[in-house]
Amino acid sequence: MTTTIRKSKPHKSDWAAGNAPKYFSYREAWARIKMASRQGFYLEAVTIEESIISDRMLSFLEKNCGVVLGGHSLNNTSKEWLKHATKLVGAESEAANEVKALFANLDAWREYRNQVVHGIVKSKASRHEDHIDNFLVAAAQAAKDGEKVARAIDRWVGKNAK
Repeated sequence: MTTTIRKSKPHKSDWAAGNAPKYFSYREAWARIKMASRQGFYLEAVTIEESIISDRMLSFLEKNCGVVLGGHSLNNTSKEWLKHATKLVGAESEAANEVKALFANLDAWREYRNQVVHGIVKSKASRHEDHIDNFLVAAAQAAKDGEKVARAIDRWVGKNAK
């Protein structure tokens, strides 16, 4: 038995040429991020954001640099993307500065995301502090920041893809 709980509206036509399947996957992913954040399911939003970020970087590396990575962590994937993207745009160019700034934002979010993903049970709260409320505030921030990073990486790849 299959359960279908789509968050995006299905497309009405048979249009599936080119990159249409990828487009529909991304449309569903962004709809799920929006809904998850609205409903307080921040870890779902963070997970999908990470998936989008990794997918965009991996796609860029494969199509523009001939680099195929498999099974890499976000940390390793982002470092490979930084290395190859910087080289591709010219290490001393303004575009390289943009890549480095995106990487810095991504890396800061990745660190924060790690704390949040593992944070619900790694309590350092005192008896007088509500750890769950602190966790939820941090998770909401990670989801919000992750959306910004994912959109920035997506825009950059769209602008710089061959």
